[in-house]
Order: sequence, then structure tokens, then C-alpha cells
Amino acid sequence: MSTPITMPEAGESVVSGVLSAWIKSDGDWCERDDIVAEVETDKITVEILAPASGVLKQTVGEGDEIEIGAAIGEIDESAEKP
Repeated sequence: MSTPITMPEAGESVVSGVLSAWIKSDGDWCERDDIVAEVETDKITVEILAPASGVLKQTVGEGDEIEIGAAIGEIDESAEKP
């Protein structure tokens, strides 16, 4: 089972942000609430947390613009912890 990682709300008037950096690499094991990426908006930098424990699959690249609520990747919860 995969759980999507989505761009969270980042303020009242913010509608999108730019993925500035992946903190975890594609295929890395992540624990729930690990920081997996950073997104910059015109107002703040947002840390995106893993919604579950499992293996990270990135679906958006660094420098891509992301709308609020859009998926940037997913966590494969069925993967075994190394």
C-alpha cells in the first residue's frame, strides 16, 4: 500500500511553492514524520514530512512548482525495513 506525500497548506494566500530540495533520496527508508523535502513559497520555506513509514518514491523533481494539495511522491508502506 502506498501513501501519497502532498504539499501542505502554507498560508492563507499561498497557492503553490517550488520544491527546493529532497532531503531523502528516491528509494530511501523513511520513518513517519521524517523530513523528506523542502518547498519554498513566496512567504516561507515548508518542510514536508513523511506521512507513514516505508520506502520513498519521488514523483516531482527539484525546481518543480507544486500546487497546495498536489502529490510530490509516495511512501510504500508494504516495503520491509532494511
